[in-house]
Amino acid sequence: MSKKITKFICFLVTAVMLCSCSAKGGDDVEKGKDPAKSGEKTEAAAEGQASSGKLSWRKTEIQIPEGAAYINSLNYLADGAIRINSTDQDGQNAAVWDSRDNGGTWENADADMSLTSEYGYHYSAEGNLYIFDNERLAISAGDGTESQSIHAGEKEMLFDAAMAGNTLAVLVSDQNNRLRLDIYDLDTMSCRTLENGELSQYLNSQSVGGIALDSSGEILYLKIEEIKGIKLARYDLKQDQLESLADQDTMNRLLNREEKNGLPNPREEVFLSFAVNDAEDRMVVCMMDLVSNQTKLYLCEKGTWEEERKTASEGGLRIYSLDLRGGTSVRQAAALFQEMHPELEVSYETGYTGEDGVTLSDAIRTLNTELMAGEGPDLLILDGLPADSYAEKGILEDLTDIVEPEKEKYFYNIISAYNGGGKIYKVPTAFSVPVLLGDGEILAAENMDQLMDVFEKKADTGIPFITPENFAGTAGSLFITSDILQETVDEGKLADFYKDLEKLAAQSMTDGERQELEEYNRMTYWAENYPICSQPELELYYGEAQAGADKLSIYEDYIRILALRRDKGLTYQYLNREKGNYFIAESVLGINSAGKNPEAARQFLTYYLSGEAQRTDLFSSFSVIRSVMEGRDYDKYISESGESTGSISRKDTPDKMMYLNKIRPAELQELTAFFEGCSLPVRDDSVVLRKVMEQADACLFEGKDPESAAKEVCSEVNLYLSE
Repeated sequence: MSKKITKFICFLVTAVMLCSCSAKGGDDVEKGKDPAKSGEKTEAAAEGQASSGKLSWRKTEIQIPEGAAYINSLNYLADGAIRINSTDQDGQNAAVWDSRDNGGTWENADADMSLTSEYGYHYSAEGNLYIFDNERLAISAGDGTESQSIHAGEKEMLFDAAMAGNTLAVLVSDQNNRLRLDIYDLDTMSCRTLENGELSQYLNSQSVGGIALDSSGEILYLKIEEIKGIKLARYDLKQDQLESLADQDTMNRLLNREEKNGLPNPREEVFLSFAVNDAEDRMVVCMMDLVSNQTKLYLCEKGTWEEERKTASEGGLRIYSLDLRGGTSVRQAAALFQEMHPELEVSYETGYTGEDGVTLSDAIRTLNTELMAGEGPDLLILDGLPADSYAEKGILEDLTDIVEPEKEKYFYNIISAYNGGGKIYKVPTAFSVPVLLGDGEILAAENMDQLMDVFEKKADTGIPFITPENFAGTAGSLFITSDILQETVDEGKLADFYKDLEKLAAQSMTDGERQELEEYNRMTYWAENYPICSQPELELYYGEAQAGADKLSIYEDYIRILALRRDKGLTYQYLNREKGNYFIAESVLGINSAGKNPEAARQFLTYYLSGEAQRTDLFSSFSVIRSVMEGRDYDKYISESGESTGSISRKDTPDKMMYLNKIRPAELQELTAFFEGCSLPVRDDSVVLRKVMEQADACLFEGKDPESAAKEVCSEVNLYLSE
């Protein structure tokens, strides 16, 4: 690959390297038109197309012009045409192409190319040329001269830009590595920075990988990179309103190249750029194929499609997940397994998508009916499902003979504890550990009552016990590490839990902060995105909170905690450890004893537990396979000298930085010993979690009394649990 092209690719993907966290989702756009016929290789956006009458997205690969190996930019023109700028394999022969039939055919555009650029030519909806790099943006006057230019400020970088109507939008990273959006009036070149607080928080709690404008210049689109995928948001510049365009699950399915039977393509593509039409029922995305080292275009359309469900043949292997959150690594491994065994048709099914009117409890009941009838998938990802009940009823096959002979290769204490110390029916393949952060007095609390006593002692310090942004994660962690949920939910204990949350909230946020707290910082949203957790280390580091509940799940978590201990004398401990040391089991695999192909399921489980298919960047939690902890990213985090590995900050001033160091071998040994001390799995049934946290929000933000809230939870979920 030429040096010029390599430089171009690095520039395009720079924004993806910004820190990411979690934020709100939801696919709220309901516009759709009949799809245009163009290109080839039409692919479903979901595992099984949406039923008739339901809107969903699908994509079609667009055949790009001959010789257009690299697409530097793309956008919709005001007349609806798609415009791209391309170069050949060597980064030469730049050309501008227009398609007026959604990528069916292309013609050379009579476009201005008067400026000199190493990163490609960009055009407004009206066809006006502009170019940019990290330091400077220039707009052509159309006659070979530059009429306007914009320069990044000192220690700032220009990450992306879009131009349409009378608007120029520029995504800027400032000297503190915080993102902002500058909006220019093209008539006067006056600039305003978008001050919307929700948008600002959204920008800086995510990794924003790109922006686009509609043809009027009034709607701004943002591509958001998260740990588990991509989503698109829209911001109305006139109405000052932020909404979702396509949520993470939608985009994960939509961008899954050549998906078959719910499996991802095992070969990687990187999302580079996108453009959205004015009706918001079509968009074009540009992807980099890392195998061919060429860019590809896909037309994505929203509409009503005929139902086309794909199921495995009688001789196939069916893998089932309740939703998409728990199975990212399993899906990738299944795709590789399919490549290794072309004679075996492998399918990956999802019971709940949030898009087809099916509730979580509906999806679980449907699966239960199938399993009790002696049918159902061969391999189950048990996250969010009543796994204990399945084991007790004989639905799950005994897997002891697969795991036990090589138990030294795993964190076997995790596997054993999840199965109550007996035979192995459920194999957690990843895990995380809920931890309490704070000083010695806080960490001495072994249960919720003791923690509330410490809270009472520290209530008058003037420092919040927990920050508002981390309240939901702390509340959720306290619930899953409690004994409120057993065979049923204890109504009295749940009411007391809600009362304790009210006490914590009163000391952790003012009435004004409580009233203004965004939906994505509330407990319902936390439950919908569980097991993703908040990160309270920085608030503790800056002395803005006294305690926090976090989740040790990746090396980055531990590195921040080590900095907190080194610089502030604060550290971590198991949360609610009176009855054992809790852990969260994730990507839990079980085999249906009545499945059509249990031998293929056992073969896949053996392959998965070998660690061959695992890559650390696919895990949002630590792998139960010890060797994966020493995978390809090991040297990135571990070193003998513990040298600096950068810094992190959520603040606007350079002096408020947490300086990070690599993990020393002795510290890694400490972490491993901590994991080996885990002895008790949390109870985290998805239906229960969502109902409990929904009513927690009702108590804290709507004034509902705890007894009524607890009664409502129990009247619904205890019936569900008894089924």
